[in-house]
Amino acid sequence: MKLGLLIQNIKSLRFFPALWVVKHSSKCDIVNYERDRWLELNGITERGTRGFLILMSMFPEFRSLVYHRTGAKWLRHFAKGQTNLYFHTPSNKIGKGLVIWHGYSTVINAESIGEDCMIWHNVTIGKKSINPVNDRPIIGDNVRISTGSIVLGEITVAGGTTIAAGSVLIDSVTTKNALVAGIKAQEKSKL
Repeated sequence: MKLGLLIQNIKSLRFFPALWVVKHSSKCDIVNYERDRWLELNGITERGTRGFLILMSMFPEFRSLVYHRTGAKWLRHFAKGQTNLYFHTPSNKIGKGLVIWHGYSTVINAESIGEDCMIWHNVTIGKKSINPVNDRPIIGDNVRISTGSIVLGEITVAGGTTIAAGSVLIDSVTTKNALVAGIKAQEKSKL
């Protein structure tokens, strides 16, 4: 066995508590779906336990998502998640298949997020008001929220929508598969 592979296998031991938690969690099916989606999108051919360990070692965003899904925040003591990636949306209100690209300086505070969504880094999803009212966005299925975007207020984002980089979205998007862009983001075309 090569020394590099031996070292990698030893480093993977820190993820075994997370593996155990996932296997015994009620969210096991969701985490497994997300594991396979992340592996496919990143071109990694490994599947199952080995694929899970690869993602846990390579992607702190994936670790943060697993910790949030399972509610086992104590796993951060073995391997911390992505710095400055904050989940305020309860796990049961986030559809399966969420992928977070880079995730640095990202706040996720939506009322709900649909299935198979993608969120890039430096994104803010949240309230428009500081008052104690529930004015958080509802994100549909297959929505892509690009780098530096801001999605605020009690709005709905229709399924398949792509929010372009640097956009500020404060109005609902009702057209499916729309591309929205700009400050204040407006619908530019249908994808």
